[in-house]
Amino acid sequence: MVGKELARPTGLRRHLVILRFLTAATLFVCLFGQATPVRAEGVTINGEHPAQKIDMNIDNAPLGDVLKALHEKYGIEIAGVDNGEADDPISMTISGNLPSILERLLRNRNYMLVRSHKNVTGVEKILITAVTHDDAAPKNKPNGASANRPDP
Repeated sequence: MVGKELARPTGLRRHLVILRFLTAATLFVCLFGQATPVRAEGVTINGEHPAQKIDMNIDNAPLGDVLKALHEKYGIEIAGVDNGEADDPISMTISGNLPSILERLLRNRNYMLVRSHKNVTGVEKILITAVTHDDAAPKNKPNGASANRPDP
C-alpha cells in the first residue's frame, strides 16, 4: 500500500509536481530563451540591451519584415498606413542603439517614435505615415503659379 501511494501522486502532490515543472520551465526560458537571436526571413537581431546597443543583419528583406522582426523580438508596436511591406529588399549590417538604427532605416519616411522608459528598448511605438519626404516636397505648378499660394 505504501508503494502505491508513492507511485501515484495524490491530487495535491500532482499539482505541486506540475507547479515545480512550470517554474523550472519558466526559469529556463527566461535565462536561455532571450539569449538566442531573433531570425525572421532575412533579418537577424542580436542584443539584449537595445537602448544601448544591438546588432542587426538584414539580408535581402523589405523594411516591413525588419519592423516585424523588431516587433517580435522587443514587442514594439508598429502603426501607420505605410508599414514598408511593398518596399524593395535591403541588405545591410547595422549596429547601435535602437533609436539610431530606426533613424537610419526610416530616413526616407515620415515617422514618429513614441519613447518609453518602461520598455527595455526605450521605444514603445513607431508611427509611420503614408507620406514620404518626396511626396511632401512642393511641386512646381504650371503657368508660373507659386507652390505657396492657392490657385485663384
